[in-house]
Amino acid sequence: MTFGNPFGLALYDKRQREVTSSAAQERPAVQPRQAQPATQHQARASTAAEPSAQAAAPASQQDPGLLPLDAATIRTLHGAIRQLPRPLLEALTHEVRTPLATIRTLIRSLLRRADLPALVRQRLQQIDGECSEQIDRFGLIFLAAELQRQPVAAAAEQQPLARTDLARLLGLLEPAWRQQLQRRSLGLGLRIAADLPPVLSDPSRLETVLGGLVDRFSRGLPAGAEVALSLQPAGVRLKLRLSASGTDLPGPEGGREADLPSAERIGPVLSWNPGTGSLQLSRQATQRLFHSLGGRLAERAGNDLTVFFPVAPG
Repeated sequence: MTFGNPFGLALYDKRQREVTSSAAQERPAVQPRQAQPATQHQARASTAAEPSAQAAAPASQQDPGLLPLDAATIRTLHGAIRQLPRPLLEALTHEVRTPLATIRTLIRSLLRRADLPALVRQRLQQIDGECSEQIDRFGLIFLAAELQRQPVAAAAEQQPLARTDLARLLGLLEPAWRQQLQRRSLGLGLRIAADLPPVLSDPSRLETVLGGLVDRFSRGLPAGAEVALSLQPAGVRLKLRLSASGTDLPGPEGGREADLPSAERIGPVLSWNPGTGSLQLSRQATQRLFHSLGGRLAERAGNDLTVFFPVAPG
């Protein structure tokens, strides 16, 4: 029995295999014009299926949280964040800062132990620095959102300005800023003129706002660059200037990450860069923060930023 297959018996009988082989040689060949298109179609189908199967395999093994967002999802997120009322934004920043502050407190309690290995102590100090940086960032967002709900005149009258030794404050903040920039492979240079008079500002908030300014300025700078801070007199004001030096710096048409054309504003307070995922204060919110502290922020194209503070009378 061959079950309808003329070659079926050849599987069991050696003589039948010989007869079948000779019969196959005498049989006329099938016309190639009819077989060739089917063969090419099957080849193209198998070739097209192999890359898709190869591409689908790694994607299924990836973590869904690491996959890039598509344009529709990004637009949906932007619309949802823009519709958030500012009190809710303040509540979200509070909910982020609270657990980070708890983690930092626990880490600092561990750092008091004298029996910690050097590597463990180093890792704990890095975590402490990251927690402090994020706490300050979200505290600045909270402050900017709070100012945004108030009229400009009312915000200026609510916080009275006092004499502030800006030169001394910069000297105290330099070690923390240096460590923060070193985590991004950046350097810091501070140059302060001698015998500078105090300025009119709010010392309770100036430290946080200046830290946010350094963070905003340094984001997007390539590794190996150096951030230079200088404080010098400028008539009836003191001029605090931030500039960057090094190789591979963006040109005047590039600028800092927060001011690039790819950065999208999320309401009047925040800006977001879809390419890097960086979320920070917008230019408008930063200018209003310094205005509430008695300063005036002036930004130039490229890597140059200046803040003017009024000199305290008498």
